[in-house]
Amino acid sequence: MKKQTIEHAAERAGLELTAETIEKIQLFIARLLEKNKVMNLTAITQEEEIADSHLLDSFLLLPYLRGESLIDVGSGAGFPGMLVKLLRPELKLVLLDSTKKRISFLEELIAELGLSQITAVHGRAEEVAHLPEYREKFDTAVARAVSSLDILLELCLPLVKTGGRFLAMKGKDDELDLAAKALPVLGAGKARAEHYLLPGTDVQRSMVIVPKEKPTKQRYPRPFAAIKKLPL
Repeated sequence: MKKQTIEHAAERAGLELTAETIEKIQLFIARLLEKNKVMNLTAITQEEEIADSHLLDSFLLLPYLRGESLIDVGSGAGFPGMLVKLLRPELKLVLLDSTKKRISFLEELIAELGLSQITAVHGRAEEVAHLPEYREKFDTAVARAVSSLDILLELCLPLVKTGGRFLAMKGKDDELDLAAKALPVLGAGKARAEHYLLPGTDVQRSMVIVPKEKPTKQRYPRPFAAIKKLPL
């Protein structure tokens, strides 16, 4: 990926990147496209599309982050978590995905980029959220294009500390109508959504912001089959 393409995406997000950060993003995208030839990491492979759909989209998450720790639920190829880490190297980050091959790719990338305070974890959110080392340990949890909001709330809020927040990166529809019943059950406060266009495009996005006000009851999250069959 050209340096200018990365810089242009950053400029549209109101960011100025160092030469070192740009080089690391270039390496990340190069490795992603190489690996994508043998396994499905992304359907988007054209440079400008990657810049808009992956880079710019991920950059726009930065102003919404709070605290020192982040978990990216359903990280996939590393968006938005890996890009956030490259811009916020001090952040303590967990990349969580249920597909082992994706986690192996992310582990290789972390090693090659020489990153610290970042872990790629193979597991399902509904199981990982019950482990003491992850339950209610994060200032922020984020999920991008993973599932419907009512399902995401049960998967992600148990990972968030009281006083933290869950961020759902959505498209035009913020899906807040699906959240009303689940919020009080899971210890969340009132959710809100901010709507915006990806700068320089006509692509609509929603950032759903969910504050965590009290601990989530231990029974949540339920097994995924139960969550899917009967969302809160």
